[in-house]
Amino acid sequence: MNKVLDKKGKLLLGIFKFGKKHIKRKSLFDKMCFFLYKILNIIVGLGFFGSEIQPSNTISDDLYFYHPYGIIINANSVIEKGCVIRQQVTIGNKGLEDTQCPKIGKNVEIGAGAKIIGGISIGDNSVIGANAVVTKTFPPNAILVGVPAKNIAKNKGGNLNASNS
Repeated sequence: MNKVLDKKGKLLLGIFKFGKKHIKRKSLFDKMCFFLYKILNIIVGLGFFGSEIQPSNTISDDLYFYHPYGIIINANSVIEKGCVIRQQVTIGNKGLEDTQCPKIGKNVEIGAGAKIIGGISIGDNSVIGANAVVTKTFPPNAILVGVPAKNIAKNKGGNLNASNS
């Protein structure tokens, strides 16, 4: 897949990167920039897109948002580079009692409406189908679909090339 951001995705990602750049710095300039980020995030992120993506050092700058409406990402989640996130995706914890968040590997594609919750890991190069609910750990190259999500890759070790033969 050719990963090219649309204008809305670029805007939301730009605001996220701006906030991440200034989040824990101490200078007055950085504090003013982070305040500006908060205003932009409220107006654009929450107001226009209904998305809540908090700046965090555990979330890569190299993400791709397509139709970035209703995306919720907990700041304690770990998302590695090259991930594709579509509309209505939730990535976070299970609630007040269980605050562990997911770790998502490199180049994972997340379909529209998917929910990834809890202290789980998704292996590199996996694909999560639309509206899947992922609540357990899966290996690299998995193809996850359903509620609850199941790995349908022919090679359960997750080798996508093996599933095409």
